[in-house]
Amino acid sequence: MRNISFYIAKRYIFSSSNTNAVNIITSIAVGAILVATAALFVILSVFSGLESMNLKFYSNVNPEIKISPVKGKVLTDINSLENKLKANNDIAAYSKVIEEKIYIDYNGMQDIAYLKSVDKNFTKVTRIDTVVYGGDYIDFEFNDNFIVSNGIAQRLQLYIDPINPATLMMPKAGTGIIKSESDAFTKAEAYSTGVFILNEQYDKHIFSTLGLAQELLQLDSISAYSIEVKTKKGQDFNTIKSKLEYELGSNYKIETRQDLDSAFLKVMNMENLIIYLIFTLVIIIACFNLAGTIIIIILDKTKEIQTMYSFGLSRTEIRRIFAYTGIIITLIAMITGLLIASVLGLLQINFGLVMASATIPFPFEFTLLNYIIVICTVMGIGGLVSYFLSKQVK
Repeated sequence: MRNISFYIAKRYIFSSSNTNAVNIITSIAVGAILVATAALFVILSVFSGLESMNLKFYSNVNPEIKISPVKGKVLTDINSLENKLKANNDIAAYSKVIEEKIYIDYNGMQDIAYLKSVDKNFTKVTRIDTVVYGGDYIDFEFNDNFIVSNGIAQRLQLYIDPINPATLMMPKAGTGIIKSESDAFTKAEAYSTGVFILNEQYDKHIFSTLGLAQELLQLDSISAYSIEVKTKKGQDFNTIKSKLEYELGSNYKIETRQDLDSAFLKVMNMENLIIYLIFTLVIIIACFNLAGTIIIIILDKTKEIQTMYSFGLSRTEIRRIFAYTGIIITLIAMITGLLIASVLGLLQINFGLVMASATIPFPFEFTLLNYIIVICTVMGIGGLVSYFLSKQVK
């Protein structure tokens, strides 16, 4: 049997006999919900794209697994540790790393930076060499060179300079009275050979050879603060983490990429939630137009309501007519908004309509989850408004 309430609701919306005022108010309601829907989908898709892009950048420098000491900074029994890693069939490559704060001086300009010194196997573990946009990657035949982040390069005007070295200084460990600068710092001169671009986390980083950090810290040639690991394809990081924790013992801390990226992911998820709540509020405000439309239609159809009641339609069925009316308006606006947003997304992906920087367009990523979130949000709010306003029929 045909759903009489739904049939009448469709006739109310698409009928040409409606007054101009009703048509205008209905169009305003559709337009408001349409714009809010499109805006919500676009912003969620942009955030999805930004998250994917940042995770891709992170994967260029953050290892799949990182091994560091539980106590202190320097790895203990490093020869035994390396032998175990070489014998592990799950591990494709590993690299020894030292990370420490340094003071950098170049042509009278100074900054505090993070020095990440790596060995020649580092490019087998991460893809840091792929984000060097100017100059060359580190030359491991010499310990007097490094690559610098775009942020430090801009602040110090330190780009690629094979002639004038930068002075790197690191505080000496120990106690006692400092009588001269040489008692407080170790120094080394090194040349910038390249500039890399990543994200804010690496805006104050420079990468150098492992030997440079060992020289500054006065460590021997096998010492390292951590070992970063590349696993063989198809391996589960958490499974390998559990195996390494069992094999290496409690003296070492094992972290997967998810552990290392957890702070970034939490920030991105929080930003995503806040943006979603803001645009949900926008949709709620847009649905005030829907509420006004339903009320106007109820007032406009007062005589028809009395007639339908006289012909035997129950109050519930009549109320359902106006609930369906609001839902149909919401559905039309939502589908149109999603179509417009999808077209804008395709244009952004193919033509880069809006640029995040001079060379990088804002990323836009289509995901099924974003479609589901938008549909549930818009239809949920629109359905609730329609239900409660239909109760106004007496």
